[in-house]
Amino acid sequence: MLKTMRKSAAASDESGRILAALRAGVTPCELASKLARRHPGGASSARRLVDTASARLWPADGAPVADVLTMLEVRHRFELSPVDCRAYAVEILWAAQRPVDTRNAHPIPALKEARYAAA
Repeated sequence: MLKTMRKSAAASDESGRILAALRAGVTPCELASKLARRHPGGASSARRLVDTASARLWPADGAPVADVLTMLEVRHRFELSPVDCRAYAVEILWAAQRPVDTRNAHPIPALKEARYAAA
């Protein structure tokens, strides 16, 4: 099951700063390590933020979706197995293509709650 990141207004501002840093030429690895030091989620959360920002930036610059998927896979090929790497890249790409409206954010129902909900 894919885990979704809940965004807040602060996370939206953080995403804008990450995009600006990537456009300015800061390497994703360097940016993720800086974020990991000050972000409460640690290295994995910082990595997800940088990867999601990259996945939003590359198609805007004209990169095909298949190339974005490959770039995300290659970025983490030494950290994850090939299957996990593909799943992670698809999840990031999926998350990057769906903008989140933080003004009307509704809590995500728990799996058990959704399973037993009346239709």
